[in-house]
Amino acid sequence: MGNFFLTVDLGTTSVKLIWWSEKGEKVLEDSFPVELRFPFEGGVEFDPEIMVKELVKRINQSPFPLRGMGITNQRETTLVWDEAGKLVYPAIVWQDRRTATWCEAHREKEEWLFQKTGLFLDPYFSLSKLVWILEKVKISRPLHFGTLDTYILWVLSGGKIFSTDYTNASRTLIFNLRSLCWDEEIIKEFGLEKVLFPQVVPSFHLRGETQITASRIPVYVVLGDQQASFLGQGCFERGSTKNTYGTGCFLMANWGNDWPEDTQRLLVTLASLEEDKPIFALEASTFSAGVIIEWLKRIELIKSSQDIERMAESARPLEELLLVPAFCGLGAPYWDPFARGAILGLTPQVGKEELVRGALEAVAFEVGDLIRIIDGISPEGIREISVDGGMSQSRYLLQFQADLSGKIIRVFPEKEATSLGVFYLWANRSGFLSREFIEERKQKTLIFEPRGKEKEREKLWKKWQRGIDKVRGWAKNE
Repeated sequence: MGNFFLTVDLGTTSVKLIWWSEKGEKVLEDSFPVELRFPFEGGVEFDPEIMVKELVKRINQSPFPLRGMGITNQRETTLVWDEAGKLVYPAIVWQDRRTATWCEAHREKEEWLFQKTGLFLDPYFSLSKLVWILEKVKISRPLHFGTLDTYILWVLSGGKIFSTDYTNASRTLIFNLRSLCWDEEIIKEFGLEKVLFPQVVPSFHLRGETQITASRIPVYVVLGDQQASFLGQGCFERGSTKNTYGTGCFLMANWGNDWPEDTQRLLVTLASLEEDKPIFALEASTFSAGVIIEWLKRIELIKSSQDIERMAESARPLEELLLVPAFCGLGAPYWDPFARGAILGLTPQVGKEELVRGALEAVAFEVGDLIRIIDGISPEGIREISVDGGMSQSRYLLQFQADLSGKIIRVFPEKEATSLGVFYLWANRSGFLSREFIEERKQKTLIFEPRGKEKEREKLWKKWQRGIDKVRGWAKNE
């Protein structure tokens, strides 16, 4: 048996593999892209069979003997396959908006669903995607449902592992967060009785071994990506808060063992399960962050991510300019799948630099909206926020975020906090590392202190709210 542990991060735009020593040293990194398809307006899909083949190839090339592996993944992405493991439809990605009209038609069930699942009725979650696939393929025989972790492990194990963990299950809109099981009433209400649902087990749990890799590898950890980042950044205490600037933005605050009573239309999610007791988190998701940078590249405003900082710093400050990046609708707290992005306040003075700065500021506005809500309803309030993700490399973004929110922003030193969280869970539960392993890393953070006055912040917030009001419901057929 080897002394190295492999983490696999199944992201939206790439798959990242990291080999770790037992001491927490990264000894090798590898990655490959995920090719998303956009079959129609609002549709986002990919072929997971291609992903599995490439993943197996990379694992088989490992120069290190592996003691085990763990998976973290984009959570709400939905897959359906038959007993032979054949997908009946491509994976529908969490960003997909095709079920917006279906969700609107079932809006009267939203509060009922929220009280069970902690989630609102939105195309973001798995429920509407699953219903759409079943109606599309019209196959009468039982089919397997799963998030991406479930399907990947099914294939890697040759069909011997059919399970997910509590963090992934909690994002489907089918899992009851109070009873911690698949909700039979939801299943019956939406005609899912013939669907085969995966067993739900703790995030740290020996699920079995891979069968189709060159050597059999024990699988110990499965964690939803944001919960993995939450753990990797050391959000152990009630009130501790993190934000990940990824394809979207994901703000999470530790709420302890108590179900949040007043969420202000933010989500209740399962951060972890400790000694059979749920650790809840208040989570707020926005759908457009890193995707904005990809858009800037596609329309050739920038050539690479390295251009962003220089252009943002050189831009002229234009008070009227505002970007609202509702590319995939609006997430928390609006939950409007019909919203669309807009550039407001255009004048002849607006050039490339101003648009790039506006894009960064738009991300900060989205996140700041959520910080204000959590700060207002949390008994502890928010004093500081730990951040990670690709866009956390932008000093302009993070300083503007601190100024806008009035909060200290700490940049977690490990860029891949998601993979770190998976490794840490394995190493900690296996007795190799203590909590100090994470705490030591937290001491090395880069800090951004807020500047400016509250009056200036309020002026900015009024402008943002005006922008939000302009884009809501834009794509709705009246």
